[in-house]
Amino acid sequence: MHNTTRVLLKDGVGLTCVTTKQSKTSCLSAMFVLPLGAEGRSKSALLPYVLRSSSRAYPGRQVVAAQLDNLYGARLEPVVRKRGEAQLIGFVADVIDERFAMPGQGSLFAETAQLLSALLLDPGSFEEQTVSCEAEQLCARIASLPNDKRSWAVRRMYQHMCAQEAYSAVELGDVDAVRTISPGALEAHYRSVIQTAPLQLFYCGSLSAEDVAQQLRQVMQARPELKAPVFPQYAAPRAPQHTGLRLVTEEEPVAQGKLAIGLRTGITAFDDEYPAMILVNACFGGTTSSRLFRTVREQMSLCYYAASQTDKLKGVMAVSSGIETASEPRARAEILHQLAEMQDGVTVDEVEAARRSVTASLQAMKDSPLALENFYQTQAAAGLTETLDELITRIQMVTVDDVTRAARNVVPDTVYFLKGAGA
Repeated sequence: MHNTTRVLLKDGVGLTCVTTKQSKTSCLSAMFVLPLGAEGRSKSALLPYVLRSSSRAYPGRQVVAAQLDNLYGARLEPVVRKRGEAQLIGFVADVIDERFAMPGQGSLFAETAQLLSALLLDPGSFEEQTVSCEAEQLCARIASLPNDKRSWAVRRMYQHMCAQEAYSAVELGDVDAVRTISPGALEAHYRSVIQTAPLQLFYCGSLSAEDVAQQLRQVMQARPELKAPVFPQYAAPRAPQHTGLRLVTEEEPVAQGKLAIGLRTGITAFDDEYPAMILVNACFGGTTSSRLFRTVREQMSLCYYAASQTDKLKGVMAVSSGIETASEPRARAEILHQLAEMQDGVTVDEVEAARRSVTASLQAMKDSPLALENFYQTQAAAGLTETLDELITRIQMVTVDDVTRAARNVVPDTVYFLKGAGA
């Protein structure tokens, strides 16, 4: 049983609380919501890593680690996310649920909330050594992105497809910009963030929403009142921003070619057609019963893998596949052919198979506080109030005709092929 409650703790501080006894662990997170394309994107990405070591009450990683050990080995990690055209920065904490704490050991939730607040809202000065060390580690993370060729191909495709949009930006920042960040500049940026960025909190565990809200309201008193708040602007063009299908080929020393196809749907979680678009993606390439998996991969053996995914806040879809270089023309043509066939009409059987798969996946999220955190913090970042159960209900009501109509909104935009050098 899940009860989901949304509470405004104070101006600029929202809370989503999922009350459940389904898990042995609880989750608490805090995220500042910033525009992805903002000038300070690299500073924003560095902030949570520096804040982890800069608290007045818990100075340094070792002190923080010792406190986490006191909380039964709780975990607390800095997080930088890209959600549509928003950049989310903050912390996610994972700790055993209050029900399993030893009697007389105090409140695990209260102590975790206090630690989170101390890191996020009460830093001391930003030390040169800390900023320099964390900046180098962030640069290493950025530099490692191309190592995962499957996700890198999709990222590069979107950089070409959305070149004139904030969505093309790397949420972790840019190496050159990160390396030039001084302690003074980062501290000034932090003061700006704390005064202009909405803060979204999330809790999942056995405590009541009233108890959680009361305790978080107290520890968040250190949050200054918002001054001239800045909110992300979510844009979802329904058509390509250029004429014709854009074809981009890049070469790297890879054994297996990576083909990524970007499509515009123009349908986001803000739209009534969103549940139908979820099923379009599931029918097309989002499940093992999808057309890409069954036809392009299994029957025609054109790909080592083939799948599709959407961004709920951007209205885009990406097809990702691993192929032999010589198979690129045929694989691309067949992927687009399967989309065209769907737009002519989907079948009852494939929609029902997609509905079962999507529903099962969404229901499974209830077993994972971290999965729920990801879902609800994305909702909160965009100002969406729909719960997981409400989304599942809407998906159950989608008809075959709804799916076909939504599929007709999908327009191919950019084809990106990462081929092996010399192939």
